[in-house]
Amino acid sequence: MINLIVDLNIQGKSVLIIGAGVEGTRKVKALLGQGCKSITVVSNRFNRSLLNLAKEGKINLVKRSLKDPSILYEFERPFLVMAATNDKALNRSIVERAKAMGILAYAADDPTISDFIHPAVINIHDTLFIAISTRGSSPAMARMLRIKAERVLKRLIREEDIEMIRLADYARSMAMKYISDIHARKDYIYSVIRDREIVDMLKSKRLEEARARALTLLSSYGGSVR
Repeated sequence: MINLIVDLNIQGKSVLIIGAGVEGTRKVKALLGQGCKSITVVSNRFNRSLLNLAKEGKINLVKRSLKDPSILYEFERPFLVMAATNDKALNRSIVERAKAMGILAYAADDPTISDFIHPAVINIHDTLFIAISTRGSSPAMARMLRIKAERVLKRLIREEDIEMIRLADYARSMAMKYISDIHARKDYIYSVIRDREIVDMLKSKRLEEARARALTLLSSYGGSVR
């Protein structure tokens, strides 16, 4: 099975998680900080971690006996449904029902029926995100390899690399605003990334100077900030 790897934007979207065991809790924690409109967890019991998150107002908990996928009809249509119960047949029926309703669906225990696979993610300073996926063959190995890779990558990727990503984002926004030609925009952004003066400024944490230098380079590509 060949999957298209995408970065799903769930900001402002509602997510429904059915099941509150180890997998359900893991999915909740992965969703926190993603800007979801709401995260609702449905189960017949909840662990302390989820109860604390609910108390902090970060998630909603709904106590229900989980018997069949009709539970989906009790909620306003979510953007995404995650089935994470300890009953494989129930997870499958929840996913099938959600798909029939036109809702993106994921089963924690069966990637073959899911609309997407949830990879193990390395988060570097909330700026660079690297996903490791076995395409559902072994989520446990994906998590173990993430830990190994994270140790290496955090040594390999330097602080100035992270600052360059942030500066490139700023340069891109300036290019979109002030450079009309698409090819010139691309050339400008690469010129910022490759500029030795900017690289040296970022290494020595002269961030404002680096930003000013990026604006100076803008004029060479037909852009002008007034």
